[in-house]
Amino acid sequence: MPLKQRMKFPVSRICKLVAVFCLWACLPSLPALACRYNVREIGFVDLDTEPYYLYGYVTADTPGDTTGAFKQISYAALMDSNIKFEIINTAHQKDHPAMRFLDTSGIKSFPVAVLVSPDRQSLQVAVMEPDRSFKQTLLLALKDVLSSPKREEILQQATRAYAVVLVIEGPDAQENRKVREAASAAIERIRVQMPIMPKLIANPPMQVVVDSNSLSTEKVLLWSLGLDADKVNTPCVTVVYGRARRIGSMLTGAEITEARLTNILAVVGADCECGLDRKWVLGTMLPVRWDGNTQAQVAKALGFDPENPMVKMEVSQILRRGLISSEGTRGPDDYPTVSFGYREILVDLGPAEQNQPNAPVRVQDTALPAPAAAKPVPETLPLADSHWSIRNAILILGGAFTLVLISGTLILLSSKRKMNRYP
Repeated sequence: MPLKQRMKFPVSRICKLVAVFCLWACLPSLPALACRYNVREIGFVDLDTEPYYLYGYVTADTPGDTTGAFKQISYAALMDSNIKFEIINTAHQKDHPAMRFLDTSGIKSFPVAVLVSPDRQSLQVAVMEPDRSFKQTLLLALKDVLSSPKREEILQQATRAYAVVLVIEGPDAQENRKVREAASAAIERIRVQMPIMPKLIANPPMQVVVDSNSLSTEKVLLWSLGLDADKVNTPCVTVVYGRARRIGSMLTGAEITEARLTNILAVVGADCECGLDRKWVLGTMLPVRWDGNTQAQVAKALGFDPENPMVKMEVSQILRRGLISSEGTRGPDDYPTVSFGYREILVDLGPAEQNQPNAPVRVQDTALPAPAAAKPVPETLPLADSHWSIRNAILILGGAFTLVLISGTLILLSSKRKMNRYP
């Protein structure tokens, strides 16, 4: 065979190589459409969201050792939680913004404490009792603020399972039964769908029920959900995931359906680039303790440390894209500033210590303003304008079009050449 003929490269082989090259050129944009995290994993990352505050109020007549103990004990107890402490002298700090949370009408003696939520609801916490020392009363009060039997159960399940369906029962037994059945049905539907979700999650959602017998010991939990333990007149349901973080709205009464709960739960297992309103997804966290042992267990289960500054930075960038508020689309600069502080903690990876039984909650409700009327919860999920995903979809479509165009042209050239060769 002549050398010149052997050097000729078949056009059909050129078509194949060009097709492979075009496909390879389109691939770099594909990972941008698939996030390495799902919504549940992002729920474990704390991007310095607004915490709860426990304000301690003292007066000019409060002894110095009492004020000092108030500071020292509170700071130490709340260190590993999403509750920050600040002490306020009512005589010297009359213009402090937190003074508006102090309702002096029911206060007979100081010091006193008030717990304030991120949405500015307040709950008075008794730190003095006649038959107990101040330090003992304060320690018990802080324990009640930080934990309760149901909050411990929620935190334990949320760190291990897909999510927690929290059911708060009302006085009607038949309504309670219907709500529990709807929650169980939604959990079962999610369990069946879990194998085909973007990322594998070991355990399905779990149901935690706050029954009528638990209301008195769960005042802080109910208060953080916008409920009054003495006025729960209808069943309520909310979904908690990740770092004891709520997702979506509280469902009450007729809003509680299998379809709505399934839709909300489905978001937890979705890809973080699923185009949802990030503000709707990243709800307020419950007031809980998050210590080094819990962090280590979660990091081991996830395969990455949610407290790592690089992870925080990556998640922050993901959440900046397509973030919208209830008023409309928000740009990247509207997202709150994130601090990427990091600390190394030596922890024992052995079994966690069993929690001691919780003492009765010693809290007193302050007069709260009437909550705003709840917005109706839709059957479908709120979607955000995901400009980033749209841009990459356009790139992929453009690459595919180019691939088809080049391949078609080369095929036509090859056919024409064959026709010329064999007339």
